[in-house]
Amino acid sequence: MNGHVTIYDVAREVGCAPSTVSRAFSRPGRVSAATHAKVMDAAKRLGYRTQAPDMQERSSREQLRLGITAPDLTNPFFAELLSGMQEAAHSSDYLPILLDSSEDQAREREALERSLDVVDGIVLAGTRLPDATLLQIAKRVPLLVLNRRVAGLDSITPDYEYGMQQAMAHLAEQDIRVVTYVAGPETSWSDGERWRAARKSAAAHGIRAHRIGPFPPTSRGGETAFAQMWAGLDGQAGLRGAAGLPDAVICYNDLQALGLLVSALRAGVRVPQEMAVVGHDDIPLARLVGNGLTTIATPKREQGRAAIERIVRRLKSPSSVKGPMVGSLPVRLVVRGSTRTMRMRPAQEA
Repeated sequence: MNGHVTIYDVAREVGCAPSTVSRAFSRPGRVSAATHAKVMDAAKRLGYRTQAPDMQERSSREQLRLGITAPDLTNPFFAELLSGMQEAAHSSDYLPILLDSSEDQAREREALERSLDVVDGIVLAGTRLPDATLLQIAKRVPLLVLNRRVAGLDSITPDYEYGMQQAMAHLAEQDIRVVTYVAGPETSWSDGERWRAARKSAAAHGIRAHRIGPFPPTSRGGETAFAQMWAGLDGQAGLRGAAGLPDAVICYNDLQALGLLVSALRAGVRVPQEMAVVGHDDIPLARLVGNGLTTIATPKREQGRAAIERIVRRLKSPSSVKGPMVGSLPVRLVVRGSTRTMRMRPAQEA
């Protein structure tokens, strides 16, 4: 062959992806020794020139790709998070490649495995995979995890504990004495952190807290949670009313809280007089349903931008990063009609 041989020709000869060939030349440490040897041998046989303009152009383009996973693209929380990531990725000349897992561990694992040869880094926005699996993947490509902490990996999480402290302090001001936490996905790290923070903050304010679930992090999950409480199936003693309703409910996320809130209103429950409702995330719908949903607002777009900036820094200047980069972003309580009474001061309104 002549000098027009491309990495696609070499890839066909070896039986691998073109990006693997690119990495074999530009980043030998990112492929196995056996694969590197096969690529070098095929390139020599075909007469491929590693400095050819064609290779340089494609190699550069293939090195500027970031995989981004999201568990549920229908959730407005992830839409805003991904928007921030996309802005930062494009400003850094990286192409974001979206990998939707649909809250399915097997699907997420498959998507990640198939993307390893075509991306240079991956941001996981709400992964449900075990720590051991993530650490294995991180040996092949840099990972950054959002809304979760994994020892040894870069991560950015909201300050769940401070958010729950604000929520419980607010509920205590409303003379709330019993709170139910409606749990999210069973495999969610952030759900465990929110429940831990809720228990700790409730105890500090003399509030009894208990947990029901897990339930899907959707409006249907919130409807199911309310139906369970309304039927008195939670098995908790001392709750107010024949239906077994608590003074207040804190849900895993806003979608759950909105489903629960609408179900409560349809059942004739007066919110917040008979039962206050608190969500988490502050999605746009939170201010539009009923008199508005009180929620713990997280900096979604800012978190997305920060995630991309950090992983780009690791990719472009790995020697400047010592150990895992771990960060926590501030949150704030947004008080609306689902908890607010006439005693609330105007300054606390949103």
